[in-house]
Amino acid sequence: MANNGLRDFERRLKALPAAAKRAAKVALDTSANELVAAQRSLAPREDGTLQASIQWRQTAELTRSITAGGDTTTVAARAGDGDYDYALGQEFGTQNMPANPFFWPAFRLTKKRIRARIKRAITKGIKEAYGK
Repeated sequence: MANNGLRDFERRLKALPAAAKRAAKVALDTSANELVAAQRSLAPREDGTLQASIQWRQTAELTRSITAGGDTTTVAARAGDGDYDYALGQEFGTQNMPANPFFWPAFRLTKKRIRARIKRAITKGIKEAYGK
């Protein structure tokens, strides 16, 4: 009988990583959507190109990457010295324009809530896998 209890315990322990990963994936996707929405709400609204460039993608099983700018916001520099991504100019400012940050303030605003959501999801997934 004790042997069955040990096997049952080992089976439950083996199920924990998969359950935690499943729960974390959902929480990561929800959190990425929330962060992108916050960044888009803080981004300047001139023609919407910068807002549309803010997006997330899955880079690994438990990793989400959020980017802003890129090819859609890159234009030729006024002085003719190559290309210029105006998403960076908005975030950090330029010689001719003060910073109008949107990316990092939204991250700082949502960071605690995102961490808490992921921790809760993992805990819930573990409890469901363990049978409590």
